[in-house]
Amino acid sequence: MNNEQAIQRFREHFDRFERTLNGESATPLHGLRREAIGTVERLGFPTLKQEDWRFTNIGPLFATDFVPAALVHAALPQRSALQHFFEGLHDAITMVFLDGIYAPALSTMESLPDGLTVRSLAEMTRPDPALPGGMHADISEGTQAFPALNAAFLVDGAYIHLRRSVASERIVHILFLSSATEAPLLVQPRVHIAVEEGASLRVVEQYGSLAGAAHFTNAAVSVEIGPNAGLEHVVVQRENTQAFHIGMTHARVSRDARYSNRYFGFGAAITRNNITAVFEGQHGETVLEGLYLPTETQHMDHFTVIDHAQPHCESHELYKGILDDTTRAVFSGRIIVRQDAQKTNAKQSNNNLLLSDDAKVNTKPQLEIYADDVKCTHGATVGRLSDDALFYLRSRGIDAGQARSILAHAFAAELVDRVSIESLHDSLNALINARLDRSTIS
Repeated sequence: MNNEQAIQRFREHFDRFERTLNGESATPLHGLRREAIGTVERLGFPTLKQEDWRFTNIGPLFATDFVPAALVHAALPQRSALQHFFEGLHDAITMVFLDGIYAPALSTMESLPDGLTVRSLAEMTRPDPALPGGMHADISEGTQAFPALNAAFLVDGAYIHLRRSVASERIVHILFLSSATEAPLLVQPRVHIAVEEGASLRVVEQYGSLAGAAHFTNAAVSVEIGPNAGLEHVVVQRENTQAFHIGMTHARVSRDARYSNRYFGFGAAITRNNITAVFEGQHGETVLEGLYLPTETQHMDHFTVIDHAQPHCESHELYKGILDDTTRAVFSGRIIVRQDAQKTNAKQSNNNLLLSDDAKVNTKPQLEIYADDVKCTHGATVGRLSDDALFYLRSRGIDAGQARSILAHAFAAELVDRVSIESLHDSLNALINARLDRSTIS
């Protein structure tokens, strides 16, 4: 199926979706949906001819007729069957979504701190079908097909808002699960996080599958960080290896604000992780970090843009990959320093460890600098385990397989240790260990 046929199919699904709305089709919210499906039709889906998608062929995604989850209702699983998704997060405020729809029976929403709002978008837009403040612009701004597709079928999502000067000790955990049991579903999570001036919050966003069948997750996340506020945002993608995952996160960072995005990728046949962050005030700081461990034939693509639109801001970016079998990874990191963004300090690095002769990585760190008084560095490495390090470990009686495993774990551990939520370290390390134990380290 080509690009035009895929768009036509989503238009047909949209027309069907529209007929289920029972009077809501005349609301402002649905006006935005119509605008969004029009954007999809106007832009089309990206192809290999576009520079930003040159190494990621999304053609296999359109070989399956994914039905929007808004048209299907799956049975709720037992919460006891989901315990592995809660490891390290049992004390968190947890919102669980099944196929993109909020599931109160699986969630833990008691005892929210004063000033913290965590709600389902569907609850907030019923009976008044208007979006909360701050979300309108993110949804109506249609410059890319996948976020527009997300907006076209918007029915639910997570809305998180922290009031001015509140430092929340409670972690907010958003768990998106795909049933992946019957018809191949298109699941489109939507998240909006707003942290007001002087407040601080930690959010864990997690994606998983309940079965092994194919599904397509198309996520859109918008983040607003007020002056002198802070947000640590941890993303864990652990869907099954038949799934497709495309995610878009856009963060706006105000004066003296701090934003950290820490990504851990394990799942999906094809993953495309898009992150953009823009400084909207001086003295802001952004940290983008990621660890990806594809195996078998998985393809993982990370595309980041940090826009230094204001002076005196800092950005630190580190992505690491461990590739095995016939996997492929792509990293494209772009740092833009605008003409007025003097005194910018930006560092970017992408390091990759190949465990197989057939694994392949394409990496493209980029600096685009229009100011003259800045400190900016970037770099990338692709290599194998050090022979000297292996010899050192083997000389102390450690067999070859164990020595390789120790070195690979050490390579990954740096990014786990940087997550401030210490209770999450064990579960992240368990996922890494499970992935490396399946690898050819032997």
